[in-house]
Amino acid sequence: MAEILETIHRLRTGSGNRALFGMLRDAFGDSADYKTEAVGTSGSETIYVCFLASLCSTQKLDLLVGTTGIEEFSAKLSRYSGTSIAEGGHEACETAICNGSAVLCTAVSENGLLVDLSETQQRSIGSPITESVLQGPMYAFNENLDANTALIRQQIRSPKLKLWETRIGETSRTRVAIFYCSGAADPDLLAKLKERLQNIRTDGIQDSGQLLRLLISRKKMGLFPLAISSERPDHSTADLLRGKMVVMIDGSPFALTVPAVYTDFWHSPEDNYVNPYVAYFLLTLRFLAMFMNLFLPAMYVALTSVNVDVNRLEISLAASASREGVPYPVFIETFLMLIIIDFITEAGIRLPKTISSTVTMVGGVVLGQAIIQANIVSNLLVIIVAATAITNFIVIDYQMGLVQRILKYFIVVGATVAGLLGIVFCFTCLVFYLSCLESFGAPYLTSLRKKEASPS
Repeated sequence: MAEILETIHRLRTGSGNRALFGMLRDAFGDSADYKTEAVGTSGSETIYVCFLASLCSTQKLDLLVGTTGIEEFSAKLSRYSGTSIAEGGHEACETAICNGSAVLCTAVSENGLLVDLSETQQRSIGSPITESVLQGPMYAFNENLDANTALIRQQIRSPKLKLWETRIGETSRTRVAIFYCSGAADPDLLAKLKERLQNIRTDGIQDSGQLLRLLISRKKMGLFPLAISSERPDHSTADLLRGKMVVMIDGSPFALTVPAVYTDFWHSPEDNYVNPYVAYFLLTLRFLAMFMNLFLPAMYVALTSVNVDVNRLEISLAASASREGVPYPVFIETFLMLIIIDFITEAGIRLPKTISSTVTMVGGVVLGQAIIQANIVSNLLVIIVAATAITNFIVIDYQMGLVQRILKYFIVVGATVAGLLGIVFCFTCLVFYLSCLESFGAPYLTSLRKKEASPS
């Protein structure tokens, strides 16, 4: 208590500069949640507490407000073990108030006492929303960086797990953290990643996806995702053990894993929990679904309009019979159905869950049956487009699924122009493009997944 009294007494003396209390009032005066309360007197000066009511804990505020003298206030403060106290100037006090702290000062003091009274607003830890958990931990990241740090450390209880933190945003001052395992992560890549984060200049940042766009230069920005976004702690910790780095920001429940290569987007965390042969079988299914999603509509266009002579006679006759009465060319017919399916998919994602299933049912069944009876598209194309839509949902990563939804249009154009040769040309261009990509220094077509340790 003697140290607190001595510090408050020192705050009353100044060198004649403008008082802190007036500068804080000018800075936060137009904010309805900015409050100032008198907590006592020290000599002839009244001691005020300045804070933002929306960020401070009500229980902790009751500790300060309502005291009758500085001795009573000091006694309460000294008994409160959860409050850290520091002294700071004008800029430090403004930053502390924005972070949920309270500032103790007099009307003429130049500095203030910073008292941590913050209360973090966050949702409780629940199950993942965007990723289905079939086996493994059922909890997910939330918007609080400290809580996410605890979830990661609960799964990697080792001093090798390191945490580096900085702040990004001239206005938002958002906390950004890098997790890595010492001895496993590439030190050169880690140094480059820290440098990129420190060189970011922006007013504010709200989500990890926005941070990824700022990390990647426009010259290297492409169609394919260069980092894995996940809200599952077991996914992130498994990548950390493989030598990768995880970037998280305060306010976003999604963690970015870098570097990320193409095969990483097709692996699920459940692959580590099941029999290896089952995991290989599921991985094979995913890659088969990828090829069907990309090339099945294009194959329909090529074999029914350009390379008709490649088919057996029975297949050609069946395809021609299914298109009897359809007034549009195969290219227009296929594009129309693909766009309608994407419309239905996007509506099901964006609409509330209570009506999204109804919209999907109406679009998929009623509209599909009506469009066949109206002879706008063929029966065979409806089957192909339905299979294409189903295979698109087998993709593990949502961002990669969006890329596939775009790529199939380009391949259909190639099939319309040159048939099967156009499909081969598009596939070759895709392989060349992926071979030129790098994810934070790692070649995109190189697998970085290390084998799990096997018992001896």
